[in-house]
Amino acid sequence: MGSGNGNFSVQRRPELSLLSKDQCYRIHMAALDVLERTGVRFLEPEALRLLGEAGADITGQTLARIPSSLVEEALRSAPKRIVVYNRNAEPALFLEGHNVYFGTGSDLPNTIDPFSGKRRQSKKQDIGNAALLCDYLSNIDFVMSMGIASDVNDVTADRHHFEQMVSNTTKPIIFTASDVDGLGDIYEMCIAVAGDVGSFRRAPFVIHYAEPTTPLRHTVEATQQLLFCAEKGIPLVYVSGPSMGASAPVTIAGAVVLSMAEFLSGLVVSQLKHRGAPVICGGGSSPMDMRTSTFSYAAPENWLDEVAIREMATYYGLPVFGEGGVSDAKLFDQQAALEVAITLMLVGLAGTNLIHDVGYLESGLTASYEAIVLANEVIGEIKRFLRGVEVTEETLAVDVINRVGPGGNFLSDKHTLKLFKEEVWYPEYLDRHNYDGWFKSGGKPLGERLNARVQWILEHHQPEPLEPSIRQTIREIVNRSTSKGQVKMRGPTPR
Repeated sequence: MGSGNGNFSVQRRPELSLLSKDQCYRIHMAALDVLERTGVRFLEPEALRLLGEAGADITGQTLARIPSSLVEEALRSAPKRIVVYNRNAEPALFLEGHNVYFGTGSDLPNTIDPFSGKRRQSKKQDIGNAALLCDYLSNIDFVMSMGIASDVNDVTADRHHFEQMVSNTTKPIIFTASDVDGLGDIYEMCIAVAGDVGSFRRAPFVIHYAEPTTPLRHTVEATQQLLFCAEKGIPLVYVSGPSMGASAPVTIAGAVVLSMAEFLSGLVVSQLKHRGAPVICGGGSSPMDMRTSTFSYAAPENWLDEVAIREMATYYGLPVFGEGGVSDAKLFDQQAALEVAITLMLVGLAGTNLIHDVGYLESGLTASYEAIVLANEVIGEIKRFLRGVEVTEETLAVDVINRVGPGGNFLSDKHTLKLFKEEVWYPEYLDRHNYDGWFKSGGKPLGERLNARVQWILEHHQPEPLEPSIRQTIREIVNRSTSKGQVKMRGPTPR
């Protein structure tokens, strides 16, 4: 035994830290002060009734001032650990501690067509293609729509989005809904996939995403969805997206206070509706660029805010939702690759549980499939980095060093043969050949290689299909909602 210490293992995960416990406490106290003195507006009567009955001060028709005691009680009752399953009822996402999972984002109006290279409006097929792509990629852990289908009725587009996602991947899905009717239809689809209500509640394979409207306003639609998820046991991401200097204070600390006040007020209502309802913390405030009026996704202030939000969630003991793998670039170019890689590394080091928006370009307006495939590669590298350095008798390799000795080599040693695949990360698309090797393999730049891979996946990958009866049920729900949506668009018949 080379080290003489027997069997042992010493390992520490690399981490990015930002706030002290005292700073977290001060941010929390500031958020409580906002809730108690300024208050928040709930436009949904049931939320106001629940708050009023619990002791909140209801002023006028919509303003609720929430005492800190209600917030503390909600934090005690909210689950500290949430497990999300895949479509086959197998555990997939363990939302706790510093576990990190990566996925795409939702609701982008534009897509860069991987075959023509043109930026155009997103279509229904794009949602299916993005899900199929993510189903193939090993480091993409969950799926969001990556588009707003412009070729279907916008009143019921959310049902079409979900149909495309659940039909093209078995991975967990995070979805959005335009209103509680859409949420109800999607819930019905989930029950069809799971088999029955009890099976879905025991093994949910979806997370719903809804937002309060910053600053300090909860719409009827968002609050109804919050209440529905609490009642049905659907894990819910309920986070705001303020912009520093526009809809939030220009300071990072002030933006975090606002985000926490908005999240905590929603958390209180969810726990009043159903104690123990699974809610995921989060938020994200990008600065408004005062020169261009755009909201920069890749600005360093955004990532300081993301890390701070993650540490506030840790302070509360709750799972956390953030973003990464994004760029302000307008096409998949060197800027996009740089910003995708940096932002993924930052939130990975922070330990954000759910990292979404992978593949976003144009400050959250355009989807790039090449960016998703690059991110899949970068995520693999990050996951290797986050494994850290394992210190054991075997990895210290003292006996190996003694065996090889001065002037020897380790290439032919059995220790290298045994461990090189698990110890060293190997890229699939990033090139490590010498120049001649790169040239002989085609000499193509990274962007072309990634595009070729995207096209191959879309043309050849076959996702695990749903049972025909389940597909039929989902199709009937979508068709039914589409008929209702057309009536809503036409409005009442004139007399």
